[in-house]
Amino acid sequence: MRPIDWSGMWVPEMNPLEVVLRVSMVFLFVQLVLRLLGRKELGRYSTFDLALLFLLTVCLRRTLVGEDNSLTTGFIALATLGAWDWLFSWLAFRDRRAARVLEGEPRELVREGELLHENLRKTHISRSELLSHLRSHGRDDLKSVRAAFLESNGRVTFLFREPPQ
Repeated sequence: MRPIDWSGMWVPEMNPLEVVLRVSMVFLFVQLVLRLLGRKELGRYSTFDLALLFLLTVCLRRTLVGEDNSLTTGFIALATLGAWDWLFSWLAFRDRRAARVLEGEPRELVREGELLHENLRKTHISRSELLSHLRSHGRDDLKSVRAAFLESNGRVTFLFREPPQ
């Protein structure tokens, strides 16, 4: 059994600035790809989505930190990811235009009980999938829906008509 290399586990093999640059570029690219995939993909996790997320981390590990296994490089990479996430959250909170770009806006899927087919097509939500979301709210008739939206977090929300008094 090898003894623990206490000092070696902290000595980075890569320049820390290169780690920050690599992580930043990959983070921004992944954000762009996930944004292009659409919000629906973030609001539900199928086995395909989970496989994609796990494989994504495996594929990008070397891109982020190369062959460097030091704790220092790992901490720098994690801190950089955290900083980008914090910055994006702060920007979205402070500026409505930034929030629209970073998080997107809700998209109306149903208006007064009628499907908005163009928006369903753009969001890649089928009629049957929308009805499945509706059934999860204990309803099965689109006529009871005043409006439905795909929210920026990927969830579908419904506004129902009030029942006649």
